[in-house]
Amino acid sequence: MSPAPATPAPPLAYAVPWHVTRDGPHPLVTNASAEPLEHVRALLTDATPRVAHEPWGLVLPGEEVEICLCDFEEASAAVVLSWFRTAGDEEYLWRFVL
Repeated sequence: MSPAPATPAPPLAYAVPWHVTRDGPHPLVTNASAEPLEHVRALLTDATPRVAHEPWGLVLPGEEVEICLCDFEEASAAVVLSWFRTAGDEEYLWRFVL
């Protein structure tokens, strides 16, 4: 009898590719990875029912995007970034708060 096939190793963890510089209601978001990120979107929320959507599209390595949260309550403001890796079809999400 032959041994059962080995279980494949789980995929390596994928590091969050974003760096956020918090500057009051204008955080600066940088693609800190070595790869372009595709179909990037930012969803902006706070404690109110309001949600804003900012489509950024392609964000290149080192590229910075400033987010304006002036119309949001800073104490409860949250940003959700969604993106796809260049060669993948999985959508990634990452949330940060001020």
